Amino acid sequence: MKRRKFLTNTLVASVAVQMATAKAENSTKKGFKVAALTHRQKEAIIYGDIPVDFKLLGADTDERLSVFISTNNRKGHGTPPLHVHHTFDEFFCILSGSFVFLIDGERIPANTGDSIFIPRGVKHTFACTSEQPSTLLVGITPSKGIEDYFAEMGRALTPNGPDMAAVYKKYNSEILGPPME
Repeated sequence: MKRRKFLTNTLVASVAVQMATAKAENSTKKGFKVAALTHRQKEAIIYGDIPVDFKLLGADTDERLSVFISTNNRKGHGTPPLHVHHTFDEFFCILSGSFVFLIDGERIPANTGDSIFIPRGVKHTFACTSEQPSTLLVGITPSKGIEDYFAEMGRALTPNGPDMAAVYKKYNSEILGPPME
């Protein structure tokens, strides 16, 4: 219980710091609630068969932070290729289930309550290792264009969708290898 409280407080503090540094004239001026299993982005985003529900948009924080929940992660489904982001950092908190992350060649298991930070410029991928559907909370900073990036990646996984490597390149990222097995 102490660990979960520590992780929750750490995430809340990082969100508060990001929000505090956002320019007031462009930030959301009023608090809001986003209901469970709903999103704030302009279109539903599905990465393969995994919903990506943005709860905090870049526009809410002057493009400093976006946060989404990724549900329905399952073993063998929706694993991203080995990749690197050149302009943003990622934070993952496992809300349920288990995952394994490959970060600069090191395999790191992560279970419910664990968190992972991946700074820009670090090659990585991850895979769900749970037999049951699992859930991630993901924060990305800075977040300019992030919602569009995820929407385009989702479309790239559909028939006649855009080329995934081109989508990564457009958003200052690159594919370095195949997904984890």
